[in-house]
Amino acid sequence: MQLTCEQKDFFETFGFLVFRQLLTLDEVATMLRESDEIMAEVRGGGAHDGRTWQAVQPFFERRPFLHSLIIDPRILGIAEGLLGPDIFLDVTEGNLHVGDTPWHGGGNDCEILPHVKIGFYLEPLTKETGALRFIPGSHKGDFSERLNRISQRIDDPDARVWGVSLDEVPSYAVETTPGDVVAFKENTYHGAFGGHAGRHQHAINYFQKP
Repeated sequence: MQLTCEQKDFFETFGFLVFRQLLTLDEVATMLRESDEIMAEVRGGGAHDGRTWQAVQPFFERRPFLHSLIIDPRILGIAEGLLGPDIFLDVTEGNLHVGDTPWHGGGNDCEILPHVKIGFYLEPLTKETGALRFIPGSHKGDFSERLNRISQRIDDPDARVWGVSLDEVPSYAVETTPGDVVAFKENTYHGAFGGHAGRHQHAINYFQKP
């Protein structure tokens, strides 16, 4: 995949980038099947209880199609387009989310090395049903520092900051359908609200080689 100058500039300015229908529906179905197999395997069999967030690392390496995505030209091309050709794999992750994902991000540690997280969402998601939300530009300087207060309320879903609840903090919701891919900086403030229990969110993380 060849990224345009506009896409690269958008990513650096706002901290995220969306690729619509990068994967086919057949590929999404395979991802879903392999993901469910891994999650059940790690649980020791049995259904997800619908109450506990399940996180698995490493994840993509555990099944053939998922593993192939790490070096798929469509995915690797995003990472190389944003970071340059000399990159390395940090970690792959699989998640079954339950409830809201509180705001998190910020900090300068992630900027020691340029990085990108490439996320896959296997169900249709809207703003009200758990779509990933970003605070555009929140990976930068003083703006990032001002937002520390929302990540400090991570264990208090009823918290209010600036006079609003956490799900009312101004943000951009990336509503997705299966096949869409979202690339973002980990230190861009992001969260999700209103999602159903057991929704799939998986990611491949790359860093620029030092």
